Amino acid sequence: MKVAIYSPYLDTLGGGERYMMTIAQILSDGHLVDVLLDSHLNSFNIDKLKKDLEGRFNLSLLKVNFKKAPLGKNSSFFRRLFFLKDYDLFFYLTDGSIFIPTAKKNILHIQTPLAGQPAKSLWGRVKLIGWNLIIYNSKFTEEAAKKSWPKDSVVIYPPVDVDSIKPLEKKKYILSVGRFFGYLHYKKQNVLIDVFKKIHKEKKLTGWSLHLAGSAAEGDNDYIDKLKKNAKGVPINFYPNLSYTELIKLYGQSSIYWHAAGYDESDPTKMEHFGITTVEAMAGGCVPVVIGKGGQTEIVEHNKSGFLWNDLDGLQSFTLRLINEAGLWKELSNKARIRAKIFSKEIFTKRINQLI
Repeated sequence: MKVAIYSPYLDTLGGGERYMMTIAQILSDGHLVDVLLDSHLNSFNIDKLKKDLEGRFNLSLLKVNFKKAPLGKNSSFFRRLFFLKDYDLFFYLTDGSIFIPTAKKNILHIQTPLAGQPAKSLWGRVKLIGWNLIIYNSKFTEEAAKKSWPKDSVVIYPPVDVDSIKPLEKKKYILSVGRFFGYLHYKKQNVLIDVFKKIHKEKKLTGWSLHLAGSAAEGDNDYIDKLKKNAKGVPINFYPNLSYTELIKLYGQSSIYWHAAGYDESDPTKMEHFGITTVEAMAGGCVPVVIGKGGQTEIVEHNKSGFLWNDLDGLQSFTLRLINEAGLWKELSNKARIRAKIFSKEIFTKRINQLI
């Protein structure tokens, strides 16, 4: 079978790219797989791009071809139609835009709650006809988007490299991982800092420290500087652009995992659509204390493999319970590790092969 895979933002090395490149690796074992490069990606060094993807996501793309294609901005409508007809199966990670596909079978992957498109326009509905199936990364995403994307759909949770993450000697670390992005879909690190400062001031966190890790672009430096200013005088550490090896170590050392994306928000696009970092932390034996919104509710079983909070008092009280009740922390830590395994790359591989 000849398979094409297209992610328009392949160079961002994000969660969607991990998803699509894992599919590429899985299907390259027995099928001819082409990763399509659009007008934007054509200028990239293909060998370097492939190497970056392999290193970032711990994948082997040796059997995968990277091929220039008539896709993206200013691409030819007719060239695209004839080009895609050569494929038996086509996967496309959509950012909300779609086009008429011509492979024998065509599958959309949606990572975010894309509301309002394409079903609102006649042309959008026409373009949607050619797609056979939508794969969502969570039930939350599916529920938020399905009215605007009226197609048969399945939920296949993202592949998380849980086997590479192990508990280490635990320290009094509270960890949160998320991009340092001060607007739009940001991770609310400022909220976590304020809560930690409050508990620390009340002298309920003796020996404990907060650790904030995540990717950061040059334009995010002002946001990080504001966070550091707010955290001054309190044991809070920052790790922008920490290597994956060091991040795995931090997961293993940390005892509690915090996450607040979506706090004080009602817009689904501003909530965590799944929560890969939560699963990674759980694999390392961290007990998650995360907001009860978005995809987090599909990962954490409240009071069994962690805690889901709805307000800042809940975040504080659940955290202090874990700090003060060693037996409870140990029980939830063990169950968090077990729970993380259902989001493994192995399970993802089985689901993709069953789908094919």
